[in-house]
Amino acid sequence: MKMALVTDIHEDIANLERAFKVIDDQKCDIVVCLGDITGYSPLFYLHQPDANACIDLLRQKADVVIAGNHDLFTCGRLPSYHHEKNVPENWYELSLEERIKVARNKIWLYLDEIVPELTPENNSFLKSINEWEILEEGNKKYLFTHFFRPDMSGMARWFPFHSLEIKEHFRFMKSLGCSLAFVGHKHPPAPIRINRLFWSKPDDETIRIKNYHKAIICPAITNGRFPGSFITFDTHNQVIETHPVF
Repeated sequence: MKMALVTDIHEDIANLERAFKVIDDQKCDIVVCLGDITGYSPLFYLHQPDANACIDLLRQKADVVIAGNHDLFTCGRLPSYHHEKNVPENWYELSLEERIKVARNKIWLYLDEIVPELTPENNSFLKSINEWEILEEGNKKYLFTHFFRPDMSGMARWFPFHSLEIKEHFRFMKSLGCSLAFVGHKHPPAPIRINRLFWSKPDDETIRIKNYHKAIICPAITNGRFPGSFITFDTHNQVIETHPVF
């Protein structure tokens, strides 16, 4: 099976449409979106945002869609683990001053973000998508999340740089019987391979997955610090390829 993994779109409909043209050419069997369909700030991005068009396209063409932190913010939803971050149920009813006090610079506040006006259908869609999904193919299971446990949806201002910092994610994978995880959120220029001890540098060459690889951080669709791209994963040959969309 050949799967396409897109993530961190941030309302960039132009790049998302380019990605789907490549996905169609690649004859992918399944499309997985790892979240952050929404989340546009003119301080970080130069594209013309269209959140509804992005969600419409993913609802039509993606087989699996995961909630990212910006998606949750857009529809006013808290991740399931918000109590672990000391975030109250009435988070979205708090004043900015109250949220700043609770966040203590450890929770994203999205102060520069332009919240899109979603159609009722697309708002309901963001409220309904899961924080994680599993796909079973052959004798392997694959875990899809927006980011690593203990911050699976990327709510916190936390970016680990060592495998020891994501031991909880490895334990979660083991409890589910998953051999490989895919995440987004970090916006690397190319996929990053992770094993139990080391992280690779971003690598846009063809990658063959080995048994010791435990997670892949996927590149973003949108252009930011780096040009947009996405990956395909051939589950039969265990091969990852990177596809630019700029």
